[in-house]
Amino acid sequence: MQNKYNHYFNFFLFSGLACFSYFFMVLYSDLSPQHQHLLISFWAFLLVVFVFNALGFSIMLINEWQKRSYQFLVKRKNQLMINCILMAGLLFLLNYLLFSIVKVLLEIPSPFALKGAGIRMIFVVWLVEMVIVSLTMVANFYRQLIVLHEKANKLEESAIKAQYVALQNQLNPHFLFNNLNTLISEIEYNPGNAVVFTQRLSEVYRYILQSQQEGLVTLSSELTFLKSFIFLHQVRLGDCIFVDNKIDPSLLEKKIPSFTLQLLTENVIKHNIINSDNPMTIHLNTTEDRKMLVVSNQIRLKQNVVKSGTGLRNLSSRYKLMNNRDIIVENDSTCFTVKIPLLNE
Repeated sequence: MQNKYNHYFNFFLFSGLACFSYFFMVLYSDLSPQHQHLLISFWAFLLVVFVFNALGFSIMLINEWQKRSYQFLVKRKNQLMINCILMAGLLFLLNYLLFSIVKVLLEIPSPFALKGAGIRMIFVVWLVEMVIVSLTMVANFYRQLIVLHEKANKLEESAIKAQYVALQNQLNPHFLFNNLNTLISEIEYNPGNAVVFTQRLSEVYRYILQSQQEGLVTLSSELTFLKSFIFLHQVRLGDCIFVDNKIDPSLLEKKIPSFTLQLLTENVIKHNIINSDNPMTIHLNTTEDRKMLVVSNQIRLKQNVVKSGTGLRNLSSRYKLMNNRDIIVENDSTCFTVKIPLLNE
């Protein structure tokens, strides 16, 4: 609905510019009264309105195409300046061609030559048009800033929620109790492994603290974190949970939201039966077009486990806010799969 009103507004804006340019040139140029009478016709006026709207909407389409990048206004200041200069040049050229075509139709000698009066008239029309267009561009720029500000606030709020959930999952008493009990057991029965367990536990907490303020992290850093995270569960549950990583190394610098793999791994451990008789393998791969990370696991649901879906909904919201894309969740009763877009920035 908003786009519809914007189109109407732009149509009236370009039509208004056409009316002003048309009547100013016809009534205040150095044309004779006879020539002015010939030019004031419905079809001539309609043609001018059509030309102005065609040019105006063409420029708008180019601007919309360029602004598809989320940070266009921030990272492409030079391109924005070029667009303004291009707009000014096109308006001046359009006024000149309009005036010249009028003189051609009236068979006035040297139609493309401009005298002092003609130059002043075109320059005045151009200045008025530039003021109107500039004010419109400022209004659009302000609206765009408001949209970006609201989007950034939503993204920040979503990121904070995700970080809180991740910290809550790791720092809650249940998690600490399990890992401390495991550490005590390892110290008693396997002191060498207890040292490694302590190191991996510290790596998990270090990553959590370092990534709290990061909206996006590299796939490489998430996989390193996952390795330590899985090790803790392997020691606690027994050697019965594994990660089958088939991700192409060339994709390791791609980015995903922080704590994504931890969230998905927690879901697997929380909802499925995992023990020495029922080992679990979490498969990591990519789609054929290498644009999405695929995380899948066999389904062996625990009894009486409530499925909230909060983590996946939160992850989906973060993706929609970041680049208007979404995750894909597939469940065929035997295999649970989540597909996550890989981002460049």
